[in-house]
Amino acid sequence: MSDKERIKSLIKEAEIYRKQGLLEESKEKYEEILKFIQNHERYSKDKKLIDTVKSKIRTVEGTLDEIDQVTETPELSQEVQDLISRLFTFSKDKDMAAIEGAVALAKFGQYEKALVEFQRLIEEGKMPLLLAKNILMCHIALSSQDAAIAQFKQWVSRDAFSRRELKYIRIFLENALVKQGIKADLPQVEEAPAEEGKPEEKEEDIIDISSVRVQLVNGPRKGEMVEFEITFQLGNKISTIIPAQQKDLADAFEPGLRLSGMQCLSPLAIFNSRGIVSGLKIITSGPRRGDYALDITIDGV
Repeated sequence: MSDKERIKSLIKEAEIYRKQGLLEESKEKYEEILKFIQNHERYSKDKKLIDTVKSKIRTVEGTLDEIDQVTETPELSQEVQDLISRLFTFSKDKDMAAIEGAVALAKFGQYEKALVEFQRLIEEGKMPLLLAKNILMCHIALSSQDAAIAQFKQWVSRDAFSRRELKYIRIFLENALVKQGIKADLPQVEEAPAEEGKPEEKEEDIIDISSVRVQLVNGPRKGEMVEFEITFQLGNKISTIIPAQQKDLADAFEPGLRLSGMQCLSPLAIFNSRGIVSGLKIITSGPRRGDYALDITIDGV
């Protein structure tokens, strides 16, 4: 390969990185090109080529600066957190509206605030299984797997739930930790026999969706099947995270986009479904800031 061909190859590689959203890698590649040119006997005198590469570096740095301005946003003020809760609360039912508001905070990366709300609601006895799952997912989203395990152990020791509910929560947490590559020693929960003549409490009618496979209908990867792990679920509304480095994947989704080729995976079954993109936003704070939060509403099977 000639030096000219090598430069062209490096520039092409840098551009691929940039288009894929791998900005740091793109910048490093352009800097490698610039160093190679400046140390080259012939190309070190090519001012136009040097200026072009420097311009590319400035462009990438500018994009990185824009992202930094977004992703380095401090924790949101109480007023903004309250606004998020109100804007993303749709249910007329007071209890469900409160849960929707807490889930919205979690989606925006406000996990600590969401945890406070979830804990408050669970103490009031509101939809305990739904709240318990979201509490555990907040801990995991904060990379506090130990806190999630400690929380479950506390629930077991205090008999905060029925044995049946604790068994259900244990399975949910165990599956979530396995996806993180963690094998935890969780307390065993034996389901107590139902008392004679006492009707069993009806569990919330929610199908846990652990992951979803979506066929892309837009972008350069059109037709490809991609799989997302579910971070939060509220009824038929599911949320997942797309890393900032996969901007090309995030660009394949836009609110209102109809998704007909979907597969939902639950601990019990795999089923085909349909859905619609109900939200796509950049997480502006917390450990996942800069990543994309994708919301999908499942509206048919």
